[in-house]
Amino acid sequence: MRKLGEILDMVQKGQKPEYDELRFALETMRNLSSFDLMALQKLASAENEGKKPILGSSAMWQFGERMNRNKKAYEKSPDEWLGWDNNPDNPEYQKRIATSQKIFQHFLNKVNHERS
Repeated sequence: MRKLGEILDMVQKGQKPEYDELRFALETMRNLSSFDLMALQKLASAENEGKKPILGSSAMWQFGERMNRNKKAYEKSPDEWLGWDNNPDNPEYQKRIATSQKIFQHFLNKVNHERS
């Protein structure tokens, strides 16, 4: 499997990577997006609480972490970056996802019920 950066470049150039390369690249990008969301939530929370911008509550620190995380991901194949624990072909991973989705759906139902 090619490196994530190579796969993304191929797609951008109109080329067609293999199906599994695209599937794993998409999962890798979804994971990277989750890290970005957590970082933004941390920054928003720190700002809301009036915390000084130190380490995790610093936009510059979070930016540097994001750049390092993406660089590492782009230099590895998606299956290598994800590892077996986060591999969509791993049955245990699928069980974790199913459980997470049930918990999230329960939370959404509760929030929607409280709003109505």
